[in-house]
Amino acid sequence: MKSVGIALVAAATLFGCGSARGPAVYEKAGVSIDQKKADEAQCTQAALDTAGPRAAAPLAVDRDVVERCMRARGYRVASPK
Repeated sequence: MKSVGIALVAAATLFGCGSARGPAVYEKAGVSIDQKKADEAQCTQAALDTAGPRAAAPLAVDRDVVERCMRARGYRVASPK
């Protein structure tokens, strides 16, 4: 199950929606890296494009959905460093 989450986060990073913005960095005090990764994976999975099979098309992830999900879990978007 953990490897599925990691694969989803990797897919989101590589094949996210076509916007020019870079990947978001989320912060939440007192959260372990493993918990943050799990939360990101769950939010990414919830944001996957489920429009049906598209031959050879990359996965589409709605980054706005991921961001709203992470904010709902108490994270904030950190400024790029």
